[in-house]
Amino acid sequence: MDRLKPARPPRRAIALLALTLGAALAAATPGLVHAQASSSLDSCPARIPLLRIATVSGDESYTSHPAESRFSSTHYARLAHMPLFGVDPLESKIDPGYGVAESWTYLPGATGMQVKIRKGLTFNDGSPVTVEDVVFSIEATASKFADTQISGTLRGIGIKAKALDDATVEISFSQGSPTFDLEMSPMVFPLYITSKAYHSNGDISQESFDKFRSNPLAGGPYRIVARQTQQFITLEAARKDPLLGCPVYSRIEIRNVPETATRMNQLRTGQQDIITGSRELVDQAKRAGATVASRPDANVIGFYFFHTDKPENVFNKEGPRKAAAYAIDHKLLGETIFGGVGLQTWGCTWPPPTEISIQNPRYKKACGTAYPYDPAKSKALLAAAGFGPGKGPNIKLEYSMSYPEEGALAEAMEPMLKAVGFNVQIERTDLAERNRRRMAGIHANSILFFGPGGRVTALAGVHSVYGPTQGWGPKHDPDVVAAIDRASRAGSLDDYTNAIADVGELVHDRAYGPGFFSSGALFFLRKGIPDWGVSKSVGRGPLNLSGLATKR
Repeated sequence: MDRLKPARPPRRAIALLALTLGAALAAATPGLVHAQASSSLDSCPARIPLLRIATVSGDESYTSHPAESRFSSTHYARLAHMPLFGVDPLESKIDPGYGVAESWTYLPGATGMQVKIRKGLTFNDGSPVTVEDVVFSIEATASKFADTQISGTLRGIGIKAKALDDATVEISFSQGSPTFDLEMSPMVFPLYITSKAYHSNGDISQESFDKFRSNPLAGGPYRIVARQTQQFITLEAARKDPLLGCPVYSRIEIRNVPETATRMNQLRTGQQDIITGSRELVDQAKRAGATVASRPDANVIGFYFFHTDKPENVFNKEGPRKAAAYAIDHKLLGETIFGGVGLQTWGCTWPPPTEISIQNPRYKKACGTAYPYDPAKSKALLAAAGFGPGKGPNIKLEYSMSYPEEGALAEAMEPMLKAVGFNVQIERTDLAERNRRRMAGIHANSILFFGPGGRVTALAGVHSVYGPTQGWGPKHDPDVVAAIDRASRAGSLDDYTNAIADVGELVHDRAYGPGFFSSGALFFLRKGIPDWGVSKSVGRGPLNLSGLATKR
C-alpha cells in the first residue's frame, strides 16, 4: 500500500497545521501523515463521517498523480485535483465556474486558444495557481510518463503552451482541435493542473512522477491519503474548495471488489454505501432497502482487434475479423446477460453513443449498424482465409473486469466463436499486464472487449485505441491513419465530425472494432444515500461523485 509521505508545508502554515489537523488525524490513522495543509473548514456544515464505495474497476490504477489519471478515475480524481476546463457537478456541460480557466478563445482555424486563468485559486498548501503551473501541467501530461491515452492525444494534436502574461496562457496546436476544451474537461479526459514548483521545479521524469505520487499535492476539497493499485483509494476532507465548495464527507473509501456476491453482502450488512450493481440482484437490492440507479450507455460491448499491423496476427486480415463479428449472437447476449434492459445497438465498439458526431448521418449509419449474427457467413470467411473445418486459428478472448458482466460475456462468447471454427482460450488480465502487452506489441491473435462509455468527444480514444503511435491501432492502414490525422487537425466542428465519421466507417466496415450494443451500468445505493443524478451525468467517469461529495 502507498502510505503517502508528508508534504513540506509553507512556514506560514506549519503552526496552524500542527495545532489543527496534524496531530489529531495522525493519531486517528496510525502511520499515515497527511500530505497537505488544508484551508479552513470552519464555515462548512458538519460532515458525514464516511462514504464507502465498492466498484468493479479492472483497469483502475488508483493513482494520486493527476497526469496518470485514467478516464475511469474521473469519479474520484476531480475531488482532489483542479481541471483546466471545468464542468458542472453533473458533468453535463462545460461550466467555466468550475475550472482553472476563467474563459478561453479559440484562435482562427482552431489552431490554438488563449486561456485566461482565474485569479485567487490556490493549491491545498496555500500556494497560488499560476500560468507557469498551467504550462508545466500541459507539458507533463503530454509526456511519456503520463497516461497513454491523454498524452497520445496531446502529442497527436501537437500541443505547445506558453505564458503571455501573468493571467494568460496561449495553447497552440500544430493541427486544428475545435473540441479541445471538451476533450480536456471532466466530460472526457480532464487535464488537471498541478504546482510546477511542488512537483519537481519543472523536471519531467519518471523519478519526479514517482516522488509526487508518493507525496501528492491536492488542489480540491479532498486529498488522497492512501492507495493501492487496483485495490483501493482513500480520500479525506481537506478544505473549503474555491471551485467545488465544501466536502460533504470526512472520508471516502473506494475499493475494487470484483466479486458480485461479495459486493452485495457488504451492501446488505452495511459495510458499503454504494456498490456497482448487477441485473440479477436488483430485486434483492430493493428488498434490502437500496435504491437502484442506472447510468445509461456506460458500457459499449463489442470487439477490439489490436496489433493488426503484424503479419503473424490472424486478425491482420479483414476476413477473420469479420468472421469473429458474425459469430456473435449479440441479441441473445443482451437478452440473457443484460435482461434486454437499457440496451442500444451499435456498429462500432468505439466511439460510443454520446459522441457529438452522432449529428453526422455517416457516423450514425456506420456506428449504428451492428454486425448481425450469421454463423454460416462466419465459417465461409474463415474458410476463405485458409481456415477450413478442423483447422481454425488459435485465439485468445481477453477481458479485464471493467464492469461486472465481462466474465459472463466471455463465457457466452467462447462457444459462439468455437462453433464457427475458432480455437478459443479465455484470459482475464489486469491493467499492468494489458499495458505491457500493448507496448510490447503482443496482442496478436487476441480479441479484447471492454467498454466504459459516456464520451462526448472521441479524439483521445481514437488516438489511444486506433492511433498509429500508441501501440494498438491499425498503423498499417493508411486510410485509418489519415482519418485520425484529419480529426486531429480539424479547423471546425464540421471538419471534426466528418473526420470522426470517416473513422467510424473504417472501424465498422473493416471490422477493426465491430460493435454490438451499449448497456447501462447499475449502482445500488444504500438506504439514506441520495441519488444525486447518476442517470443525468454524461461525463466520462463511471460514477461521478462531485454532485454527491461536494456542496457549494
